Amino acid sequence: MNFLEKVGLQLYTVRDEAKKDFLGTLEKVATIGYRAVEFAGFFDTPAEVLKETLERLSLMPISSHTSAELLRNDIENVIKYNKIIGTKHIVLPLTKVESLDELKGTAALLNNIAPRIHDAGMELGYHNHDKEFTKFNGEYAMDILLDLTQKAEVFPQFDVFWIQFAGLDPIDWISKYGSRCKIIHLKDMKTKGERENIEVGNGVVDMKAVIAKGLEVGAEYFIVEQDNFDKPSLESCSISFNNIKTFAEQINI
Repeated sequence: MNFLEKVGLQLYTVRDEAKKDFLGTLEKVATIGYRAVEFAGFFDTPAEVLKETLERLSLMPISSHTSAELLRNDIENVIKYNKIIGTKHIVLPLTKVESLDELKGTAALLNNIAPRIHDAGMELGYHNHDKEFTKFNGEYAMDILLDLTQKAEVFPQFDVFWIQFAGLDPIDWISKYGSRCKIIHLKDMKTKGERENIEVGNGVVDMKAVIAKGLEVGAEYFIVEQDNFDKPSLESCSISFNNIKTFAEQINI
């Protein structure tokens, strides 16, 4: 697999388009050059229909962001749907981690469902925001969560924007967790310390260094994500992909 085949798009990025025409949006994403996607919902699309569309477009379903509610209350259907379409990873994208008890509750949920996800041939991950980089008793919440879920083989899906927004260095966190970092979220920051996003490569996050470090530790996939825009979302997705393509040429990967 060449590097660009490891670059996917988090479809939340094009949610405005997907709400109007989900399958048509997948086609536009593939036309840009992406060969992989990460889901943030399926817009009531039957699994077999989505599977056929992905195969026709040569899009790999890397992962699916799945809510804590669904993981807790409907895990069997989550597994069934994702197995049909060929998803490789299930990722919890957002939950409450604002107290030690909430953090332990999240760890318990992940530990409980991990065996079933692994038995289905998939892996389980956790996607950070900035809250995970507050401290409890001198320890970062992210470290506590990953320690509590280490035996269950839960992987961190580090979002480099949110790590940098929290005032920390994404490279340090990727280095620290090494081969446990299976998927890295490439989200860029328009201005230092601000919540505004911009296309990958056009902001203040050192994306070349992030990609190089990710490859060094064995990351399997790199996912483009953008939450807010100055341009149409698909145009921004194209800019991000082309910037990453340029980075790949510059660092010879």
